[in-house]
Amino acid sequence: MKPDRPLPLLISVPHGGVSMPPEAQGLCRLDLEAILADGDTWSGYLYDLQAHVLEFAEFPVARAIVDVNRAPGDLPPHNPDGVVKAATVEQKPVWSDANILTSEFVDTLLSNYYYPYHARLAEAAKNKEVVLGLDCHTMLNLAPANSTNWGEQRPLICLGNRGNKRGEPDEDEPLTAPTELVCDLQKCLEYTFADLHRDKSIPMVTLNQPFRGGFITQKFGLESPFPWIQVEINRLLYLPRQLPRTARPDGKTLARLTAIRRRFKEAVSMVVGE
Repeated sequence: MKPDRPLPLLISVPHGGVSMPPEAQGLCRLDLEAILADGDTWSGYLYDLQAHVLEFAEFPVARAIVDVNRAPGDLPPHNPDGVVKAATVEQKPVWSDANILTSEFVDTLLSNYYYPYHARLAEAAKNKEVVLGLDCHTMLNLAPANSTNWGEQRPLICLGNRGNKRGEPDEDEPLTAPTELVCDLQKCLEYTFADLHRDKSIPMVTLNQPFRGGFITQKFGLESPFPWIQVEINRLLYLPRQLPRTARPDGKTLARLTAIRRRFKEAVSMVVGE
């Protein structure tokens, strides 16, 4: 059998990394469990489509250290959840000493890790065969304490194009993907995930609620010659009851991740095939 032709996609997985850069060794107070909880837990396995798409980028460094989905000037103390973190989403201090976050230290982390990832995305965006960029994330089932809607139940999937809940322009900001395109992907995901939508009180696939798309979607959605959509899949679909403590999921969880990935790939294949 001939191998499947790669899908004309650029996939970015910015928050699945768990590695600790040498610059942060001995300075970060978080253990692996806290790093997994703060990042998009096991999203590297969930969106492992490198062999099936034209362009693929995955950031290896833990989100708790460097967040490539923030603007480079979005820094603590103004924003503890900025490009370099002062605290996790659970409000745990990241560093053993708050004075560590000097401008020199931050600049080093950005130069060594942040800017190279963005350069990789910019280079991938030059591929003239790519028709769609997807910035791929996972989300907590309930909004965390640092959110304005703390404790709110989240949908199974959220798609963001920087618009409103109908995928239309909002607040005079340009869309990163046309309304028709994001609505088509919404419908395809509702079709492929229908058998997993058991609790009808939970919205299935929403647009721009609770996430409209972060810095990567906003930046490259305007700079790339093709549209960008941010994807958020609810961890309720795959996380075990026991909080993860290992970088690699166990067999049962890996099987769930694989099943979700197949549904996701089927949905996006339907869209870009059109």
